[in-house]
Amino acid sequence: MRTLTINWLAWAIMFVCLGLAQKTDADEALTARNKALVRDFYTTVLIDRHIDAAPQFLRADYIQHNPNVPTGLKGFMDTFRERFAQKLPADYKRELLNVVGENDMVVIYVRQTWTGRDAKHNQALGFEHVSSPGRQNCRTLGCRLIP
Repeated sequence: MRTLTINWLAWAIMFVCLGLAQKTDADEALTARNKALVRDFYTTVLIDRHIDAAPQFLRADYIQHNPNVPTGLKGFMDTFRERFAQKLPADYKRELLNVVGENDMVVIYVRQTWTGRDAKHNQALGFEHVSSPGRQNCRTLGCRLIP
């Protein structure tokens, strides 16, 4: 009887460990897909300025965290189409420095540099937080994160 209990316990532990290993693999795959999606969005739409590609990445009802940009795909596209039509300083550069993620949450670290009209060099650094819709208590850029 004792041998049967030990064997059963060993099998149970093995199945739990295998289940955790599969969940970790699935979480890593989800994280990798979501990081790639956010990287592609930022590079395609914001760095390369291809605003017409935004619907590939943003939901129609996405939530915008910037009070100067209306919420929703249409608001985003209208605002950035107007901004992208403006002339930029010749040395303006927008860079994606880092992408960090876990499951359905991705954070990017970005830098913008340019020379202003006053001939001073400017730099803006910032974090953007992206998460899947429905996540509680967080602002979202609204990318379609793959579940």
